[in-house]
Amino acid sequence: MIEALIGVAVGVLTIVLARIIRGQSWLYSFGLLTLPSLYAFFALQAGEQAVGVKEMIYGVPFVVVGLVFALVSVRQSAVVVGAFWILHGLYDLTHSQFITNAGVPGWYPVFCFSVDVVIGAYLLWLSRRIPNANLRHA
Repeated sequence: MIEALIGVAVGVLTIVLARIIRGQSWLYSFGLLTLPSLYAFFALQAGEQAVGVKEMIYGVPFVVVGLVFALVSVRQSAVVVGAFWILHGLYDLTHSQFITNAGVPGWYPVFCFSVDVVIGAYLLWLSRRIPNANLRHA
């Protein structure tokens, strides 16, 4: 439970920071790049290079979407990026069913799920308030 509450707080703080630095047009997209990288980092810390590679392979869609929407102005980008944040949150909860990564701390999946869902839900809400749901207009 504490992991979820801390995750929600981190998600809210991320949103506040993005608004303060006026980084909403790029921060959430670039943030998608970090999500698979963290799991790969955990694997490397545990000395499991093959698992780290597998984590990055599973993370390719998040990296691609993050790069595309960070660099290109696209209609509905807030919806797509928000959906990918939520999709990653669901991946966090089911991660152990796909990959055995001994380096992942026990508290991390619930924490990351909470962060991801808060940011994803915010982006879906934001998409209704900006022209064409384009993050470049945020």
